[in-house]
Amino acid sequence: MKELLYFSSSDLLIRVEYSEKTNSLKYASHREISFGERVVIEQYILSNVAMKTDYYKRNPALFVYKGEDSALKKDLNLYHIKSSIKNLNGEDRKVKKVVDDLIAKSMSNYYFEQIGEEILTLRKQVNEIGEEEIIAEIRGKMDELIKAYNAYSERKVTLEDVIPVDLKRFLQ
Repeated sequence: MKELLYFSSSDLLIRVEYSEKTNSLKYASHREISFGERVVIEQYILSNVAMKTDYYKRNPALFVYKGEDSALKKDLNLYHIKSSIKNLNGEDRKVKKVVDDLIAKSMSNYYFEQIGEEILTLRKQVNEIGEEEIIAEIRGKMDELIKAYNAYSERKVTLEDVIPVDLKRFLQ
């Protein structure tokens, strides 16, 4: 039996091998390990991996640290790549959606405010008995702002929806 164990707190990859023939547990790491790491690793192996075997049921039993195994470095790099891809597919997608939603809301608010500004400009032109040309220009801006607003908003609006009743006759 062989198992790979990854200890994320130490970024450490361990390969554990159990030999039924010799009733032995042997393990190797991708890099040198400190005494503290070794204590934690051995405790984990003896309490979790050994329980899946006949290690405690037979005598004699052997427990050996084989040292550093450079082949495990490749396995660790592969693990990191797979983890990165998994995160991109999961968490990063959620973050991207939240960011996209915030941008859309912000842009929607911005264009809504711009539409309001154009309504105020229209009202000012109407009250000052503005020129037809300026009112037509305002209508064009309003049409563009409404298109932009609708691109970012869940609720779609038309010029008829946003223009106050008393100003509608000037834009027809």
